[in-house]
Amino acid sequence: MPHPSEADIEELLDEDDEPAHSRLISHAELERPSDPEARAQFESRRLGLRAAASFGMFVTSQGKRIRARAAEISTTGVLVDFRHSEAADDFDGLVTLELAVPALPRPIRCAARLARHVGRLRAFEFMIIGRDDRLSLAEYIDRVARHAQN
Repeated sequence: MPHPSEADIEELLDEDDEPAHSRLISHAELERPSDPEARAQFESRRLGLRAAASFGMFVTSQGKRIRARAAEISTTGVLVDFRHSEAADDFDGLVTLELAVPALPRPIRCAARLARHVGRLRAFEFMIIGRDDRLSLAEYIDRVARHAQN
């Protein structure tokens, strides 16, 4: 029995029609905004809004809790600064993050994975985060972005 993804691909392919991948690319090209201002807005939305951050947080990995600072935040992840921490090991698997976002009554707790690192900075991608917590992050990022424009 084929896997669901294989069955879907087979259904999309017709001998006399163009491949499904080409149809998808053509459809995506039709939806792209044509004027530069709309295109820039589309691309910034696609990449996700990020905001500079400077608040405390904890990273817990393999029973070890490390204090750090958030350097940049988005709704999909956080750039963490370990320069003033006692240790910043390579993190394997999922870690727990506790983000002490300003103006929130309690820290945001989520599970994340290490996405990349440069020096003492580590980028973590949120893997498990509550819907309300992600919304709180989006509101915080929006506030910071509006404040930076003024």
